[in-house]
Amino acid sequence: MTDERTTGNRSATSGSSASAATSISSVSEDTAQPADNVVEFPETQGQARRRHRRVWLIGGAGALVLLGILGAVLYFSPVLAIQQIKVTGTDLLEQSRAEELLEPVIGEPLPQVGQRTVEDLLAGEPAVDAVRVHAEPPNSLSVEIVEHQPVAMVPEGESHVLFSASGEALATLSGERASTYQLPSVSSAEDVSDPEVFDAITSVLGTLPEPIRARMESASAETVDSVTLQLTDGRTVLWGNADKGARKAQVLEALLNVPEDEEAPIREFDVSTPNRPVTR
Repeated sequence: MTDERTTGNRSATSGSSASAATSISSVSEDTAQPADNVVEFPETQGQARRRHRRVWLIGGAGALVLLGILGAVLYFSPVLAIQQIKVTGTDLLEQSRAEELLEPVIGEPLPQVGQRTVEDLLAGEPAVDAVRVHAEPPNSLSVEIVEHQPVAMVPEGESHVLFSASGEALATLSGERASTYQLPSVSSAEDVSDPEVFDAITSVLGTLPEPIRARMESASAETVDSVTLQLTDGRTVLWGNADKGARKAQVLEALLNVPEDEEAPIREFDVSTPNRPVTR
């Protein structure tokens, strides 16, 4: 009897366990299957904007990286090595001298040679005021030179030294070549040896309009307040000091345009006091 009850209990227990296992398995299967009643919400405008922004950022970052790599390759590439330099604008500075000074950039990659590089190479030339640099891919560099304006010349042996309005020596030229500039000559040794006097003379000459300066034969001064100009026709201009230069130039230009009176020719123009000019 005892064995039958035990066997029956075991059978009942096994049945119960099997039934429970079947139930758990059924639940697991039900859970694993996707629910038919799940609702998918549409993407909001904010989410769409954020997604688009991420796409643009990733794409933009990739493009920047590619551009950086391309730029680095071009910057160092021998394909863009400079083979020719075109120099324009030289006059006081010899063309051959400018080309010689710029030779160090031959063979350098074009992107590595800029304004500063050319300025440094030409920095020792006093005639050079400014430069303009233009790259002409794949292998040419264009350099335009802007020179200082000469306003006076000083004889030096058989040559002449040309000076700027600031009194700086720009170039030494042969007498024949210097004469083509039609500049007034400062021939007095005292004028040249005294820096203040010489600066006053060149400053005055620099104030003159080009047409009037071309009519000047020479300039001299004993002091900074006694600058005197000699016209090519022999007449004299008493200028005084360098103050009010623009006004004095206007007055002198007006006086020079007055028709000459043959009976009372003017030999001297005094514009040292421009508001009260005097002719003699």
